Amino acid sequence: MLLFSLFALLTFYVFSHGVKHGFLKQTDFDTTVRLQNHIPARFDEIWEDLAFFVTPVPSIFFVGLLTIAAFANKKIRLRALIIPILFGALAMGELYGKSVVHHPAPPFFMIKNPTTIFPQFYVNEQYSYPSGHTARAVFLAIVLWSLTIQQCTMKKRFLIGAGLGLYVGLVALGRIYLGHHWLSDVIGGGLLGIGMAFGCYFLTYPILY
Repeated sequence: MLLFSLFALLTFYVFSHGVKHGFLKQTDFDTTVRLQNHIPARFDEIWEDLAFFVTPVPSIFFVGLLTIAAFANKKIRLRALIIPILFGALAMGELYGKSVVHHPAPPFFMIKNPTTIFPQFYVNEQYSYPSGHTARAVFLAIVLWSLTIQQCTMKKRFLIGAGLGLYVGLVALGRIYLGHHWLSDVIGGGLLGIGMAFGCYFLTYPILY
């Protein structure tokens, strides 16, 4: 797990440099256009609502719940603090992307339903790499899965994993379709989330199992 975590973080670093120099630029644009042309607009609000749970404030709340749940396990105790620590490291990784990669966000004309009360409640970030929503979704999904599988049968493990994976996929797809992020932003966010989450999984693995 440690090697997988380090590999994902190294890939994130290398991929970030590629994005900074224009890697997938045309693919980013083409992907957004295709999704917006093929997904019905009547589902726009649903895509927005799906991402609510991985916005910053709810994410911090869920990290707190996961930390408390892990702390309640006598096999883990203080190692539960690894969860908020690596979640903080994930936020630093997102800050790195926003401040160093300088990947321009999708233009305003590609954004679906920016707000009904413009401009008070609309924020269009200048740089969009990586997707924080995707990174947080991946991190929370993997950590939640790792804390629940020890008490489940193989069938339930698969169902929980499939459900969490579906949610992460929908969040990532929605970020692109709504015009908030490019495909490359979502890939970068996914790599960052995977790296931090599996680092968390590795550090608790000897205690859990």
